[in-house]
Amino acid sequence: MKKLSAYRKLKLIALLIFVSVSGYQLMNLTIHMNDYEIIQAAYTKKYEVVYLYDMDGDTAVFALDGKEVTCRFLAVDCPEHGDEGYDDSCSFTKKQLSNARKIVLELDPHSEEYDRYDRLLAWVWVDDELLQAKLIRYGHASISYLFGNYLYTDQLYRIEKKAKKDQ
Repeated sequence: MKKLSAYRKLKLIALLIFVSVSGYQLMNLTIHMNDYEIIQAAYTKKYEVVYLYDMDGDTAVFALDGKEVTCRFLAVDCPEHGDEGYDDSCSFTKKQLSNARKIVLELDPHSEEYDRYDRLLAWVWVDDELLQAKLIRYGHASISYLFGNYLYTDQLYRIEKKAKKDQ
């Protein structure tokens, strides 16, 4: 993550003061630092995990508290086995996760915790960057499987729009 300039720090502090004074709920605040960056929500359940292996572009297995946990990445869909782009999305996900210094799974309060296949549904943060956002930004996934008002859906749509414009 880039360091903030003094000007951006002042803007951020001023925004936080404004939000605090004006009575907005700070816990629902998401601050956009640039077109592709998303800041984690402060009030959600998060688990630091260790990457074990990936199942495909939008599903991976992690070690959490000494147990293997299969995680389905929230709000995105990557190509399935045999579809065009499958190998690229798998390679991208594997590279991101295997090279990560820190991986955090974040549960969304507006989502079920597990899907019908008993996979944990989570946002995946790789070195403080949202993996779902990177998958969309680089064309390896589309926004899909939205069954609620998820935390970062609006930001994913913004990133998708920006990525299409930049192509």
